[in-house]
Amino acid sequence: MKAKVPGYTTDQGYAIMMEHLSPGKGGRHRQTISYGKRPNLNLSPRVTLAQEIWDVRSIYLSQGLYNRRIRESLQALIKLNKVTWQSIFFK
Repeated sequence: MKAKVPGYTTDQGYAIMMEHLSPGKGGRHRQTISYGKRPNLNLSPRVTLAQEIWDVRSIYLSQGLYNRRIRESLQALIKLNKVTWQSIFFK
């Protein structure tokens, strides 16, 4: 069974922008777990968001680049999703 978000259309989502400094040469974007893959629609939106946030965090941590600015940006993304989709992210 595929999970669906009532009222959601693809133009309403938020993207996590990762640097891709050299076209065709790789970059952080290509290091994400979701790069080039279809989403697992069997996971809840909360779990999916958590996985994506931890993935981005781990990439920056492994490269020694995780800092306050990155942390605050990821926290803002979580908050934005929770505010926009309250019925989904409400515990």
